[in-house]
Amino acid sequence: MLDQRIYAFGYNGFGQTNPETRDVIISSPTDITEITNCNKIIWANMNVTLGEMRDINSENKNPLMLWGFNPIFNEISLPKPTEYRNVKKCFGDDDGIQGFLDLDGNLHYIDLDSGQINVSNFPMKFVDIAQFWTGKDVVGITMDGKLLKWNLRENLTVEEIIMQSKYGLDDYFFTNVTCGENHCLALTQDGEVFSWGSGRYGQLGHGDISSLDKPKVIEFFQGLKISQIMCGGWHSTAISDSGDLYTFGYNHMGRLGIPQSEMNANLVNYAEPSLIEIGDDTNVLKVTYDYRLWTCGWGKYGQQGQAFGKLSDKFFFSPVLGDSNSDGIKIIDCYC
Repeated sequence: MLDQRIYAFGYNGFGQTNPETRDVIISSPTDITEITNCNKIIWANMNVTLGEMRDINSENKNPLMLWGFNPIFNEISLPKPTEYRNVKKCFGDDDGIQGFLDLDGNLHYIDLDSGQINVSNFPMKFVDIAQFWTGKDVVGITMDGKLLKWNLRENLTVEEIIMQSKYGLDDYFFTNVTCGENHCLALTQDGEVFSWGSGRYGQLGHGDISSLDKPKVIEFFQGLKISQIMCGGWHSTAISDSGDLYTFGYNHMGRLGIPQSEMNANLVNYAEPSLIEIGDDTNVLKVTYDYRLWTCGWGKYGQQGQAFGKLSDKFFFSPVLGDSNSDGIKIIDCYC
């Protein structure tokens, strides 16, 4: 049986990275599997982490452990079991976890004052959900591929997001959604990517910095099939079915993995997707096959995992665990 383990690094001011130490900076990957009794991360933000416990039985299905700053009790918490069960994906904003989607497609909301979990009364089932990092806007995808939105402050009134083009109304089957601070990406089963929200830093990928109220297909990806999407705060990433990585938006501190040069020293915003080459003649497909983890961007608190003394920002991708996997560690997933 595969021995799946968790390695953590980065800011640790609340014990959200490695709860066993008071060190604020964890600059090298540290095994926290035994400390947390978890082997999978479900949620992580600036202050708190949720992991899935290793010891699962039929009566206590998929219990989650929480460590870091607990907003419900307003305290820093060592790893402790929660009441969250059967969780597929959590959603929330800068204030913390607002709820989760269970494995059966039901939505649950968490009262941050009492910690009480409430099941939504929505008649539909969902396959994916995401929340804007600021505000209370939530976007969900139903089992029949519809894109819905609502606001947590407005009595959970659900509205379908209608796709409209110059040819009239279009019908798409959506499978995945992701949100940043105030922008959103959605992926269809055919590999098309739609974006909307704030475009101030070019994070919508339409070649300009305009904002959009409704989703618009990213024309740059026409002819490609995208398999994965993800939003950062003010930037976006997409991976094609052939393993190519594209980034666009705000490149401050190197978060896009696009190196600076004399030609683009003052260029910060990239409004069209850029194909990223990782390392020398190496792309993300090789990283996948080699089970290696690469990082770029802000490094002040050890977020790059490059070890103590290497806390500078990186405008290009670098391997985290050295140039090879001679230690036998195979990276299968990451979360930040």
